[in-house]
Amino acid sequence: MLVAILLAAAPSVHLEAQVGTQRASSWVYAKAGTEVTLHAVVKGGTVAHVKWFKVEAAVGSLDNTTPSFHFEPVKYEETELTGCRDQLSCAADAVATKLPRVESLPGVGTMAFKVSVTLEGGATISTLGAETTKYGGLTKGTFRVTLRRDDSLIGYATELINTPYIFGSAGPDGRNQSDLLIGSDCADLIVYARRRSGTSASYTSSYAIDQQAPELKAGAKARAGDLVHFPSMRHVAILYEDREPLGVVTEADLILHTCWAPPTVQRLGDTACVAPPYRVLRFPN
Repeated sequence: MLVAILLAAAPSVHLEAQVGTQRASSWVYAKAGTEVTLHAVVKGGTVAHVKWFKVEAAVGSLDNTTPSFHFEPVKYEETELTGCRDQLSCAADAVATKLPRVESLPGVGTMAFKVSVTLEGGATISTLGAETTKYGGLTKGTFRVTLRRDDSLIGYATELINTPYIFGSAGPDGRNQSDLLIGSDCADLIVYARRRSGTSASYTSSYAIDQQAPELKAGAKARAGDLVHFPSMRHVAILYEDREPLGVVTEADLILHTCWAPPTVQRLGDTACVAPPYRVLRFPN
């Protein structure tokens, strides 16, 4: 009984968020441009000082498969948001400070946050941050804010910007690192976006992705949101922007993909991860 009383009286802090006009007590998923403000909710003590941190992956690529499957630990670093010091609220954004920013997609991606509160008397209480990991990455208890471009396949894929490329991210027993916003490989990035758009889809490999998104028939024109498959390179990407000549995949087109680097947008001809032949795949409506 005494232990229960002591635990009940122990000071604590947790995060909540104001998302537009809505209040959220768990991970935030919203469209870019939505105003998100984090609030530190402190119980059982008087606040003396407050520090806010972004908790970010500091490594761009990992391999879960060598020499055999395992969850390779992601290295995380905490960066203080000095503008929010000694405040119980802090505006949240998804602007990366560790991994390269995707300049063509400002304001999107996933970001984790931590708050550390010093109470009068010197005791410090904190929410979870870089020190607590599971399945190779941050736990579900670490607060995330995830902002997407829009509600298209491309838009949902942008939620994984600011996370590393992880070869073999699917993992066994449904412990998928994409769903946990830890990271993804090329195929998992796409299936994650498909699932987030509300369609039931199983995680698969770049070899088998055409079982979910069949190849376009001869004469059909490619369009943004289609998949570009590179079977000789074991790689698949999303066609982000179809440039002239329209309807035909060329090196001038832009792709959204992840390949031994965090998700990014680049010219097809500017990455060493692709090679002919190009196959265009499309998910059914």
